[in-house]
This record gives sequence, structure tokens and C-alpha cells, in this order.
Amino acid sequence: FVARKIWPDANRLYDNFLNEENPLKGAEPNPGKIDRIFSKAVERRTRGRAGLFMQSRLPRPGHENGFTSSPYSVFEGFTELFEDFEPWLARMTGTRVHGHLYAKDRVEFEGRQTTFSGALCDNAKLRDHHAQLFLVNLIWNTRGERQCFQFGPTDSQLVSWDLAKDPNAQISVISGAWAIPLFQSNRNFSDIRADAAELQRLESEHLNALRSSWAKARIRIWTLADFIETPMEALQTVLDEMGAKNLRRVTEAPKMVDLSGFGQFLQNLKNQGMHPYLMGDFPTDDVSVNERPTRRKPYLVR
Repeated sequence: FVARKIWPDANRLYDNFLNEENPLKGAEPNPGKIDRIFSKAVERRTRGRAGLFMQSRLPRPGHENGFTSSPYSVFEGFTELFEDFEPWLARMTGTRVHGHLYAKDRVEFEGRQTTFSGALCDNAKLRDHHAQLFLVNLIWNTRGERQCFQFGPTDSQLVSWDLAKDPNAQISVISGAWAIPLFQSNRNFSDIRADAAELQRLESEHLNALRSSWAKARIRIWTLADFIETPMEALQTVLDEMGAKNLRRVTEAPKMVDLSGFGQFLQNLKNQGMHPYLMGDFPTDDVSVNERPTRRKPYLVR
């Protein structure tokens, strides 16, 4: 054997390996085991570990051997539709649930902490200096614990394509839910119309990325109208796809915001020349889905 950097009075190596009673002394080498060890070492040296970026390993895009190191979940439109979605999800799955990590004013870590694992801070400028590596570092620093965070058209879109192409990402989208805060804002309607048009454009581009042939994430998309028809089933589907341990059936849903008048709000946008199509076929009346009368079946009079 070869021992490097031997220092004075360090006798344990000699006492162990040169001991006549050592059962390993004189044992025949196992070439197969040695080859496997060296093969793993060569693969680690040439390909590296998935999701690890550092001074000595900065692979060019497309040759990372994995963009992130472990699975994580992204939710789009859920905090807009449900008032207490983040604590509910953390309670149901036992995962770490953040807010909008790519919000334009700050990073919304869990509990709105100012710093997080690996000395990540909530400064938006530092995050956007390299938005992709911010996500990579967050997942790497929390290995062994699934991370969940919110995303939407009001956030920085620098990682839109990276999320779509990451096989470790599980993305659940309620398209058109960004209109709910505008509906609740009670601002000047001309300003609301301009913001709605811009947010719809941004979400449409993001959905194009999620539906492209390059997308490798596990993606599920609902329109807002489809989601609110069967919210319990949709939430159960999301939790099942996360694969959380000791997951129980959804018996308690988070509190949904009051959407009374939302259909008329969308109609007003249409009347002002802005067509909100990402929400789906949303009714203009205020009658909830469960309260709508069933359509009468046709019958023949003889």
C-alpha cells in the first residue's frame, strides 16, 4: 500500500498493516471489486454528482448530469385560490413549503425567513444574479427534505424553462388564478386590464414551455374553471403525485377565497377588449357549481 504524508510517531498504520496477525495480510486481491471501485471513481470524476455546482465543477449547460439533486414541487395559482394553502400543504405532507421564491421584491422562504440553508438570503438582486444556481443551491443544501414553492406570472421568469426541463420538478398549475388578486384589488379598471393582459401573456409563454417537447418535468395543468369544479379530487391528485410518506386521504381542504362576482369581472375584461382565455369557461353568474340545477334530459312525448 502507499501511505502519503506520514508524520512522526504515527504508528497505527504500521501496527495495523504490518501486523502478522492481521487476517487481511496475504489475502488474494479481488480484481473485480477493484475494477468496480475505479469505475465508480472515474464516473464521479468525469460526470460528477447531479445538482452539484462549485468552483471545481461548473459544467456547461446541457452537460450537468442532472440540473438538481433531488425531487421538488412547484405550485402555480394555489396560494391565489386558497387563503391558507402553504400551512395546509406542510401539515398534509410534512414537507418544507415556501412562498414565492422568485417574487420580484424578495425571496419568500418558509416562515418568511431572511436567511435559509447554505447562507441563502432573501435579497432578490442576489438571487437574480444567477437565478438558476439559486434553485440548484436550495435543492442541494436541503438534500433529504422535499422542497415546495410557489410560482406564477407575477414572479421573475428567469427559471421558467429550467423548471420545465428539470426531471426532478413536479409542477402543478391552475392557469388563470393570477386574476383573483386583480379581482380583489378594487383598483382602477383600466390599470387592472393592462396588468391582466401582461400577466396572461407571461403565463401563456410559461405554459408553452411546460407543453413543449423539451419539457421533462412531471406537469399537470388545470384551468381555474376546471379546478374549482372538483377541488378535493384535484388536491388529492397533487398529493398523490408528490409521493409523500404516510399520506392520508384529503378530508379537509384549505379555505377557498370568495369568488362571488368573479365571473362578471371576467366579462367586464372582455367588454373592455381583453379576452381572458386561460381561466377556462367560467360562469358569469354567482351560482356555485354544486348549486347549479342539473340539465333536464330530453324525452319523447307520444
